[in-house]
Amino acid sequence: MSKEHLPVLGKMKKIARKALVREQYDKVLSAVAVGAELLYSYNQEYCDDEFEEILLSVSDKMFSNRPQWSPDSEKKTVLFYDGFGEDTRGLALIFLKGLVRKGYRVVYATVDAARGKQPQIARSTAEYGMEWVYLPCRESYVQWAEALHETFEKYHPHSAFFYTLPYDVTATVVFDHYRDTVKRYQIDLTDHAFWLGKKAFDICLALRDVGSKIAVHYRGIPAEQIRMLPYYAPVDIDAPFEGFPFPMEGRRLVFSGGALYKTLGDKDNLYYKMVDSLLRDHEDLVFLYAGSGDDSQLKRILEKYPDRAFFIAERKDLFQVLKQCVFYLNTYPMFGGMMMNFAARAGKLPLTLKHNNDADGLLFNQKELGIEYDAAEDLLADADRLLSDEAYRQAREAKLSECVITQDRFEENLASLIEKGNTEFPIYTDPIDTTEFRREYITRFRYKQAVRESILYSSCHRPLIPYFPVIFGGYFVRATLSKIKAKFGRKKA
Repeated sequence: MSKEHLPVLGKMKKIARKALVREQYDKVLSAVAVGAELLYSYNQEYCDDEFEEILLSVSDKMFSNRPQWSPDSEKKTVLFYDGFGEDTRGLALIFLKGLVRKGYRVVYATVDAARGKQPQIARSTAEYGMEWVYLPCRESYVQWAEALHETFEKYHPHSAFFYTLPYDVTATVVFDHYRDTVKRYQIDLTDHAFWLGKKAFDICLALRDVGSKIAVHYRGIPAEQIRMLPYYAPVDIDAPFEGFPFPMEGRRLVFSGGALYKTLGDKDNLYYKMVDSLLRDHEDLVFLYAGSGDDSQLKRILEKYPDRAFFIAERKDLFQVLKQCVFYLNTYPMFGGMMMNFAARAGKLPLTLKHNNDADGLLFNQKELGIEYDAAEDLLADADRLLSDEAYRQAREAKLSECVITQDRFEENLASLIEKGNTEFPIYTDPIDTTEFRREYITRFRYKQAVRESILYSSCHRPLIPYFPVIFGGYFVRATLSKIKAKFGRKKA
């Protein structure tokens, strides 16, 4: 199935083009956002040039006056746009902390839904006086974009970081506008999948080798626009351990985690077969998965090993949980890059079943660590030895201390990127084949569900109500019934 076989995609482009002629920008942005989220979920293409051109046109029409300031007068001012609004999850924390520690005047623009929900970022930047700007993100894409545009106009940044969701139309049109005025850096967090904003940056900041290869060969980004900057895990090492909801005396822990969709799409269910084998062959093992999502396959493990397999939500004491395990079992067929980094920082081996070259370059000297396996049988054999030979395991763990970038090294390279235009890390752009990886997305993809979820993702999509009355009508009916049920429930109580 190709993207031409997604009927709603063509419909969204048609809506967007007609609305653009009529200068109905909220409708344009809503249609593009829905189409982009669908492409992200489907993930058979890494970019869409027609959507990019539509957003460039919106940018030029909405913000017709070119910026008048000279960014050289504010050379130490950096705007960091964060469309996620998370606290410790993701990379905003380490970038913001690095920028303020290096003496930059940082303007942090994020969604108003994040207000009061980022205590770690607040604590880490408090002494430096970072400027906080909350952008309205609930009612209208145009309102959201105008607020971000006003932030640029108020602070006149020399540099701006673009760090956001793959279907963020608002930031894309604003960053599009500041070409040739502001030095724009895109943090390629979602390097494995489709995203918008191909024209919205001067530098694409790759976080690993796979990202730079996909950028060149699948997105058509010139190699000279790419820089490499590995990251360190933004995990709270001081969060106190909260304990386990099960006894651990005389038992050992194998830990795994992340979004559960990363364990699905493999026809052989190898991830769950590995978990089953570990629990079957080692009676003193306890398996713990921390995350969220479709747990249909995980439930089979939980039911088979009710007192030895457990599923919990993500926790703030992740670092302490990792310190308790004998090793970390990476997800498959999709790896967890951040979790690999977390595990290595905690001194625990992230055992990873290879899936082509998807996980290449996440850790320094990764190939020498011996943590990647070509077959599940190889991983399980090494796991058996790690569980039976403590000296062997400790010797392997000792090698992890040099495989992750330090905070100081990360921050030195971040400053070098802004001041000199480069980092110390080389760029690799040799060809990469992601055919098998993308095929697994098709296995997981549910077209009707994806369409419904993308349309209902944001209240900003209300301009699309006339085009999708059944989807919106069903949502409003369910929402109304839920309110009535809650109201009468309170009265009975």
